[in-house]
Amino acid sequence: MNLVLLQQAITEIKVELETAIQTATYKGKEYPNGLVAKEALIRSQNLILKVHEVVKLSLLDELSKYTTRFTIYPPLGQRSPEMSIMGLLKGKKQDVVVLFDDIVATGGRISEGPLRGAFDELGQEKAEKAIVVGVRSQLSSINKNFDTLMERTFAETLNLRLRLPNLVMGDVYLLPVVEYNDLFMKRNVVAWKSERVAIQKFINTFLAISGRSIRKSDPEIYKYERVALIFVDFRESPPKIFLTTEELRNCGFLPETYALGYDLLSPMNFAKDIAEIYFQRHTRL
Repeated sequence: MNLVLLQQAITEIKVELETAIQTATYKGKEYPNGLVAKEALIRSQNLILKVHEVVKLSLLDELSKYTTRFTIYPPLGQRSPEMSIMGLLKGKKQDVVVLFDDIVATGGRISEGPLRGAFDELGQEKAEKAIVVGVRSQLSSINKNFDTLMERTFAETLNLRLRLPNLVMGDVYLLPVVEYNDLFMKRNVVAWKSERVAIQKFINTFLAISGRSIRKSDPEIYKYERVALIFVDFRESPPKIFLTTEELRNCGFLPETYALGYDLLSPMNFAKDIAEIYFQRHTRL
């Protein structure tokens, strides 16, 4: 992933988020307090869309190294149109989709399964030879909602892969290492919780659902090909993005004895890895 663009996006997120908290305003509208203004900003998706753009630009850079032409949805700088991919149980608009121009869309009605009769705009072959990347963030209530967050992440792959088993999927997840304190937001004050986010728990869980084999016969359809966990310390200015297990250990967010590889989940080579995996699985150079 382009780390210069990522740092710029994360810095903008910090500035916009803390401005909303301290002024209790967003887009010129006044709110009762900083917490309500923050929630309005989050609901607008303007913060996470900054990371969407980094993902799209990073994929563009890496995929352009190959000769196969492609189209990214939504287009660069736009939040629409989003491309909908039909899974086993439902169709869903995806955050970032790469479609390859040499595969013809053969849209039609789905002939079997729970969605029998529903219209599939792309057709199974074009959808299965796409790249789908989810981009998400959670800036508050993280530890409390861990189980729900992970269940949603797990369900995303299963819904699509039970119909499109060879689909290449990535997941980008932005998390603070220390949460903003909602109670202080009500007084328009930027502060942080004393409790740290369960970094080790997130890493262990995502290691278990990332790194799917490139083999088409791989039975682990619940795994993403590649996950990027973006851990950020928003207390620093500019905010610090962690890129290695060693950095997290040195700053006290992982125990010294922790040996599992956050490096496998680092955003550093996310787009490069996704591109390489895609063209190994769908050899159409």
